[in-house]
Amino acid sequence: MQDSKNYKNAVKWLDGLNQNKIIPGLERIRALMNLFDNPQNQLRIITIGGTNAKGSTSYNLSKTLMQTGKKIGCFTSPHLHSVRERIKINNNNIDKSKFSKNLFNLKTKITQKNIKITYFEALTALAYLYFSEENVDYAIMEIGLGGEWDAVNIADAEITILTTLGLDHTEYLGNNLNEIAATKAKIVRKESKVITGWEEEYHKYIPKSKELHKGESVREWIEICIRCLNLTIKPIITQIPGRQENYLNFTLDTAHNEQAIEYLLNLSHDYQKIILGMLKDKDIITFISKLPLNSTILACNLNNERSTTSEHISDICKKKNIKCKQFATVKEAILSIKDEKTLITGSFYTVSEARTHFKLEGYSEL
Repeated sequence: MQDSKNYKNAVKWLDGLNQNKIIPGLERIRALMNLFDNPQNQLRIITIGGTNAKGSTSYNLSKTLMQTGKKIGCFTSPHLHSVRERIKINNNNIDKSKFSKNLFNLKTKITQKNIKITYFEALTALAYLYFSEENVDYAIMEIGLGGEWDAVNIADAEITILTTLGLDHTEYLGNNLNEIAATKAKIVRKESKVITGWEEEYHKYIPKSKELHKGESVREWIEICIRCLNLTIKPIITQIPGRQENYLNFTLDTAHNEQAIEYLLNLSHDYQKIILGMLKDKDIITFISKLPLNSTILACNLNNERSTTSEHISDICKKKNIKCKQFATVKEAILSIKDEKTLITGSFYTVSEARTHFKLEGYSEL
């Protein structure tokens, strides 16, 4: 009972840091980790940056490395249902008592030293502390946003995977692929072995490193990573919640930018209905312009302060001559479907609300 109360209080404090606030810079996280003697420096780190497929690469690499019988830490973001999904060892979420204990320890130190940190910085610090405390053999760390100024980047990676390159978070990273490549590549160190899916013309932005390998897919990046670690295991590629996840006549996918939706629709594009909810800081016009013209869009409001309105989505669809209906919630849109082939996409929040409605595995995790 006490554990549960502590956990609720820990999450309440964390949420109070404002998870939607993004403040680039490493000085806060550096000051914080110094208070704990920089546990990230004791870990063997594999950092995963890029635009899309970071989560899929992290998840599958973790599953793959677990075949060694070693302890594999994995830090990803965002989460679908529980914030504890972000910090796992051997695919198990950090338990509530360790989450609370470490987070309150962080809170005490930053209060004493008057260090102001963001939601993402708190979770990054928590991951490094927990992985160090549990003596993981490898820590797979997914970059949250960009690279150079992302909190994860205070650690030196043994292996750096730069997945794909596309336009996303342009208000922070730049308006073209050259600028975005330059900032995303700053997670590379001189001693890193680099694996990338980037086109050759962008390799010039990758800092000098020990080795540079090119791969075309999640499977190839993991195969190269296995070779770099001198292991003899084979890649494991599994179904990931919220990524091309099928349930009845629905496909759920967290695609929220142009590159991700193009990839998804290349796999299958004959959706009769597309349930769409998006955050207002995304390039919604470009995203919608990639949707099949013969689908009907079911525009939804999301239960998040950053959500765009169903009305805004509808206005864009009208201009693009795409059929659109408006719904107050994702659930209402789902209930309007009979047996049509339907895609649910646009945001982690859209997929989370759908998975909750369908009661899919993990939906009730706190």
